Amino acid sequence: PITMEGEPIGVLSAFSKSAKGIFTDEFVELFTSLASQVGVAWRNNQQTRDLIAAREQQKEMEIAKTIQLSLLPQATPKIEGISLAGLCVPAREVGGDYYDYLSRPDGALDLVIADVSGHNVGSALIMAETRTFIRSQGSKYFSPDGVLKSLNQFFYDDLTKAELFITLIYIRYLPDTGELVYASAGHNPPMIYRKTSGRIDRLDAEGLILGVKPDVAFECRRDRLDPGDTLLMFTDGLTEAENSSGEFFGDARLAELLASGHTSHPQEIITGLLQELRLFTGSQSFRDDVSLVVMKRDN
Repeated sequence: PITMEGEPIGVLSAFSKSAKGIFTDEFVELFTSLASQVGVAWRNNQQTRDLIAAREQQKEMEIAKTIQLSLLPQATPKIEGISLAGLCVPAREVGGDYYDYLSRPDGALDLVIADVSGHNVGSALIMAETRTFIRSQGSKYFSPDGVLKSLNQFFYDDLTKAELFITLIYIRYLPDTGELVYASAGHNPPMIYRKTSGRIDRLDAEGLILGVKPDVAFECRRDRLDPGDTLLMFTDGLTEAENSSGEFFGDARLAELLASGHTSHPQEIITGLLQELRLFTGSQSFRDDVSLVVMKRDN
């Protein structure tokens, strides 16, 4: 028998119609050795093919990662009176997190952060479609709830077929007044650090996650960012990260870190939060995608 790692994969046989007595013990031993070498060669060939396929797949995933990261903002809008930064750290080569800033013709600034369920190519494709829809259609809607309603109707069939869903929050910032107009599709409520009181407030609005029902009404709410206030938007990969004891990073810890670091520039706040997250989890990489957007209204 020809075996590979103890499992039979074939048979090496020989016969002679003319010669007799050739199958001596030495011949059988030689034949057994030959069968063993065939098994080794077969195994090596299979491993080589698997290795080549794995390298090709890895190369394709790296290309997909490069493309996906290129879809995220490459620069922050220059708007007088605010400081702004964002970052996405995928858990794998590709993921489902997305954030964006969109400058509107009327001078307003739209901020978006979203989380597509899963960490695979399907999630990445839905993320790319979401970005395309928001960038092409977002400016046509008067308020964020209209964007979410239209987005849900557009993606409902695709999300249902793919058995995926999206959480998302859409905030419109009006620079002249500091007003925030926002709607949420089941996303983690952003936090605002209030400089005057030292309090942490949440931007929470009623709204179902995208992809559950074809027709959903989203609540539109208003708030205000005063001079010195800091807005933090994030995905659940941040607050639901666990340490070796199974403890979550949590909203309370995040709020404390935001309060203690509110005097820093938004990019420094993000860097500090990720550093604290890595110290908490004891790992440089994360099990879930982590995305953050920080906006600070200057004094």
